[in-house]
Amino acid sequence: MLAANSPALKNPSASLLPPLADLRRVAAEIAFAVGIEAQKDGVAPKLSDDELCHRVLKTQWTPAYSNFTERKDNFSE
Repeated sequence: MLAANSPALKNPSASLLPPLADLRRVAAEIAFAVGIEAQKDGVAPKLSDDELCHRVLKTQWTPAYSNFTERKDNFSE
């Protein structure tokens, strides 16, 4: 999955890894492929492709950061 998304496949001088903008999509594709293999190996419950995809996307971490403002303390060193 990761190799299939390499820009270097189309342009040998391009980056080996996909762009950061594609990171979430590529990570979900890899997680889905791992889930399929886990089902085949009998270490994960059998799910439909749709259900597995839903679970992968549902559990994918989404970064959420609080707003940060500079704190102005009057500390002297």
